[in-house]
Amino acid sequence: MASHGTDQIIVQRLLAARSERDSRRALLASGVIVLIQFTVFLLIGVLLFVFAQHVPLLAPGERADRVLPLFLAREMPPGLAGLLLASIIAVAMSNASGSLNSLAASSVLDFSRLWGKSLDSKSFLKLSRRMTLAWGLVLMAFALKKWGPLLEAGLTVISLPFGSLLGLFLLGTLDRSANALGALIGMFAGLATILCVFQFTTWLLRGTS
Repeated sequence: MASHGTDQIIVQRLLAARSERDSRRALLASGVIVLIQFTVFLLIGVLLFVFAQHVPLLAPGERADRVLPLFLAREMPPGLAGLLLASIIAVAMSNASGSLNSLAASSVLDFSRLWGKSLDSKSFLKLSRRMTLAWGLVLMAFALKKWGPLLEAGLTVISLPFGSLLGLFLLGTLDRSANALGALIGMFAGLATILCVFQFTTWLLRGTS
């Protein structure tokens, strides 16, 4: 519900559809595509695991999520390996661009409405660029933190704000008396609580290990 109902990237795509019917089709198609996509990812992981049993790709103690890039660099033909690496970089840049655009757009719109200010197109564009730079720095700071294995890191970062986003969506849908200020306070309070629980759990696990 959070990833396909409240995520700004998905919402922007749905709003770009010609009609509500097309947006529903796009949402359902996205769910099917994601299911197929993860099935393919898991299948590739199983095949790489089987391959690594016969051809050692990792040194002792090396991170397991390095199997795929090492396989591309050592085992695949140069042309195909370069094509796959370029595809991975292109997808990463596309996701980063969409995320930065969504964060900047939602931040500028929400805070401008909260402050009761109406911006002209020139000022809106200038503020959006600044917000894009600010969110880029925030994401860079997140990237510098040691999160562990890549897949777990991605799922961890995604799971932190999704609860607050879903709660904000349900509040706006179910409670007509909710206002923007109260919703933002509740969202940030929920996010702060989740971050505290996450940090406390991390410290607790480190202490017991």
